[in-house]
Amino acid sequence: MKTRLLATWLLFVISTASWGLGGDFRLTAHDGTTFALEEARGKVVVMAFGYTYCPDVCPMMLARIADALRTLGPRAEHVIPLFVSVDPGRDTPERLGEYVRWFHPSILGLTGSPEALRQVASQYRVPFSVNDGGASPDYTVDHGSSTYVIGADGRLMRMIPDGLPSEVLVDTLDHALTRARSNSTLEE
Repeated sequence: MKTRLLATWLLFVISTASWGLGGDFRLTAHDGTTFALEEARGKVVVMAFGYTYCPDVCPMMLARIADALRTLGPRAEHVIPLFVSVDPGRDTPERLGEYVRWFHPSILGLTGSPEALRQVASQYRVPFSVNDGGASPDYTVDHGSSTYVIGADGRLMRMIPDGLPSEVLVDTLDHALTRARSNSTLEE
């Protein structure tokens, strides 16, 4: 029954090959360095968009990513998990570093200028908007909540809608790692 349920869920995982989604970008990592997606070639990337003050969606999304990494065990060393903040006003690199460590030590928090973040969000078709124009210190940000899996070749493989179980992400990452190994693009 569990296998059948997962197969049903996998039907909802969206293939993005024909949508023209994705692409390279450069943002600031939580450790202050510049992260360029093109430099991640040879590894599989799992990426989510959100913000550290998010009350519900982001913690659940990052928990699923962390669970998937733990489930992959040693294979997770070939995965680069990214959390792209869409709230550069509050999410400094330091704040991002503290936040992502709560979930998994390998998750890299990314931020940038509002323009750079809008560009990356546009490439991945991630909608986001600041409520109340950010006037209140407790403002919220509405944002897309899918998880993106980018193959070792740098191409976006899948966009996984929010709400699917961790097993779907694990299966997708496993498939990406297997494909990379068979294509010899997996960095050793």
